[in-house]
Amino acid sequence: MKSYFSTNRVLALTIAGVAVVTIFFACKKEVTTDTAPNNQPDNNTIAAAQHEAAASAMYSGLFETVAEVAVTQGLFTARRADANNALVNAVATSCPVAELLDATNPDQWPKKVVIDFGESCLDRYGVYRSGVLNVTFSGPLFNPASTITVEPTGYKLNGKSITGLFKISGVSYSPTAGIRYTTELTGGKVVLSDTVVINYASKRTIKQTAGFDPVAPLLNPSDDVYAVEGNASISYEKGPVTGVTATFTTQEPLVKVYDCGHFVKGKLKVEFDKVTGVVDYGNGKCTDPVTITVGDKTKQIQL
Repeated sequence: MKSYFSTNRVLALTIAGVAVVTIFFACKKEVTTDTAPNNQPDNNTIAAAQHEAAASAMYSGLFETVAEVAVTQGLFTARRADANNALVNAVATSCPVAELLDATNPDQWPKKVVIDFGESCLDRYGVYRSGVLNVTFSGPLFNPASTITVEPTGYKLNGKSITGLFKISGVSYSPTAGIRYTTELTGGKVVLSDTVVINYASKRTIKQTAGFDPVAPLLNPSDDVYAVEGNASISYEKGPVTGVTATFTTQEPLVKVYDCGHFVKGKLKVEFDKVTGVVDYGNGKCTDPVTITVGDKTKQIQL
């Protein structure tokens, strides 16, 4: 069963709040570095933090896409979505195209969906996507026992290729705990440029901390707040330092609010080639500067 789905769906606006963050974060920031040779390890650590942010942006957006497909293909809950429901009653766009394979038995799981972005599909964040995502649902999206796997094939964002196995699990909602889920990436690879190719892995938990709505939990995202915790790692096939792995660990939960395109609070510890740094996302306001401290040096990251 083929269908088009809109990237403006209300569901996506709510549960993709965290997925949006690194799109703006990665694409807009610039890093100020020193050029003296004795500062090179520090500069490499700062560059690694920037590359991790770009990779995080590319993979984290997969959750939003999966959520939209779950709604349009009736894979949101154990019962098929009502066509009159506000979550699915929206004007479709021309791309991407989602095809539910073997749709004859709605009660049989797992289910596979092929999402085809064609040669160029512009999403609502201004990112051009192309290629295919192969998605397998072991059960309904909003079933904590379900696991959803995403495998890209020829998939690119603004011409940059990503591969790997992306897993989503434990997706749930309650009036007291909000929306929660876990993501894990294994075997990730990102071609950022001709000279920068990274291997990437991550595991994160995303929890809604404010904005719970027991009446219409998916329809009022403007007051939603999320906390992100976990870890990630990158190593370079091509880049400033090969053969060394950079690790990223949450020191303080990273806070995302609905009306800001990046994290507004929290700290991320960076360790790379015997150098340690801390990324500080501010004090809770979207206008707060984001800085990275490496040794006795503090650099501001321009958003």
